Amino acid sequence: MNDWKLILKVITGCVILLMISIWGLTKMAGPGNALKVDESVLLNGARFVKENGEIKVTVVNFSDMQCPSCKAADIQTKELFDKPGVKIVMRLFPLPASLHRYALISAKAAEAARIMGKGFEMVAVLYDKQEEWSAVDKPEDNFAGYAKSLGLDEKIFREKLGSVEVAQNVQLDANLAASLQLPGTPTYFVNGEQVGAPFVVDKVKQLLGEK
Repeated sequence: MNDWKLILKVITGCVILLMISIWGLTKMAGPGNALKVDESVLLNGARFVKENGEIKVTVVNFSDMQCPSCKAADIQTKELFDKPGVKIVMRLFPLPASLHRYALISAKAAEAARIMGKGFEMVAVLYDKQEEWSAVDKPEDNFAGYAKSLGLDEKIFREKLGSVEVAQNVQLDANLAASLQLPGTPTYFVNGEQVGAPFVVDKVKQLLGEK
């Protein structure tokens, strides 16, 4: 009998602790605690920019090309790319090699393609083929093949991939992410306010006055 009372007390205590934890997390994620950043800071030096019409909502995404969550988020937010009144901005935020060993070189691949006029197209391919190039020993060859499939000159792409210009551009975005102390990827900002990836589309539609 005493054993049952003890077990009941333990279970009750666990439930109370769980409720307190959930309440605490909810408070942390509340609107009043969302990170807010001046848009000029988020947009300064931005290179991956796509906008449609008179801009009412700006979405800034810090992304890692080898991040599976970034790939999933990109699929969710793709409908925003051609939505009137929306500006889409992507900043390259390659995570440490200990987490994603090809994060840096894949970010450079995206930037190299952007310089050659196919930035967002390369990002789409990198996400689509993420499992493929993540499993090889030398992804540069894969990236060059993707560039060729996009109509880019393979030799020039390889030169850009290893260039100082590309390295500096990627580092610019990484430095911004570090200065904002972003915890990881993907990290989205809608009109300067951090929004969880699953809620970005709904937030944009709300700001646009859509149901």
